[in-house]
Amino acid sequence: MNLRVSSGVLRGRYIKVPDTGLRPTEEKVRSAFFNTLFSMIEFEGRNFLDIFSGSGIFAFEAISRGFSRSFSIEANPKAASGIRKSTEELGIRNQVDVINADAFSLNFTTLNEKFNTIFLDPPYILGDKMPDLLNKIVDSGIVGEVCVIVVEGNSETSWQKAGWSVKTKKFGGTYLSIFYNWE
Repeated sequence: MNLRVSSGVLRGRYIKVPDTGLRPTEEKVRSAFFNTLFSMIEFEGRNFLDIFSGSGIFAFEAISRGFSRSFSIEANPKAASGIRKSTEELGIRNQVDVINADAFSLNFTTLNEKFNTIFLDPPYILGDKMPDLLNKIVDSGIVGEVCVIVVEGNSETSWQKAGWSVKTKKFGGTYLSIFYNWE
C-alpha cells in the first residue's frame, strides 16, 4: 500500500507501507486534522508526537507542514522499520525519531522533549484505555506550555483533567477528540 503526503513541502510524495494489517487514516481525515490544528496552534518551531504511528504518515505530514521535529512511537517492529525507511526516502531522517516501543509501557520522560501536539491513533479496540494513557502522558511532563492532544477513534474519547478543554470533530465513522490546555 502507498500513502501520499497531502500538503506542505513534501506534498505529493508517496511512502510505501509494509503489510502489517495497519488501518491508515484516510487522507481527507489527515487534511482535516491538520487544518483544524493549524487554526489552533503555530507549527513552526514546534514538536509533534505520533503515538501508535503505524505508517508514520502523521509524523511526515507534520514535518511537511512546518513542525521542526517529530517522534513516531510504534510497537510493531516491521511498521517501525517501514517508518525509518520512509524517513530516509523522504530525506527527513534528521527530523523524525522512530521509537519501536509499546506506548502503554513506555517511560515518556526518556524522550527528553516537550511536545506541542500529540496525536494518538490506537487500534480502535484499545479506545477505552486512552484516558489512562492520556493521564500518563500529561503526568510525565512532556506536554508543552501550549499543547493539543488528539485521539482518533470510532467514538469520542472521554477524558477530563484540570486545565484541559475538549472539542470533537466527526468525519464519517471517525472521531477526533481534541484536547487543549488553554482557554
